[in-house]
Amino acid sequence: MLQKKPETLGYSNAEVSAPEHPGNAELLAYWDSHRGPHDALKRADFNPLALPRLLPGVFLAEPADDDFRFRLVGSQIEDRMQRVLTGRSLTEIYGPQLGPQTAEIYRRVAAGNTPVTLRGHFVGDHLEHIDFEVMHLPMQFGDGGLGVLGGQFAFG
Repeated sequence: MLQKKPETLGYSNAEVSAPEHPGNAELLAYWDSHRGPHDALKRADFNPLALPRLLPGVFLAEPADDDFRFRLVGSQIEDRMQRVLTGRSLTEIYGPQLGPQTAEIYRRVAAGNTPVTLRGHFVGDHLEHIDFEVMHLPMQFGDGGLGVLGGQFAFG
């Protein structure tokens, strides 16, 4: 009998002090060198063409009421998650409990102008084997709103 795919994903993670994955280390160095001394990187100052190798693992998320919505999600991330994430909110992706918890991390990053790196495991359809690292970096969009520039890369 065919079973319906779950509509949401789950994960477990822990915050770490610095990125280990080379892709996130490169993204962090780019972010740090293109922002002001105490500022989020401005979207107008982010040149994706400077990071072509990283783009499949990069995402942009903007505030959407009490949630965040993905404005852009790299193809490698969507392929790994086995679903389209661009245009969807954290609550739509992770459900009513984990979505708001994830949004709280995004709010902390945006409000504090502080990077946050998480390392963990995805749980879902054929995803149990994925060890990942995700970097969250504050980004200021053209309307002045603060969101998140991120990199998500799998290990192994």
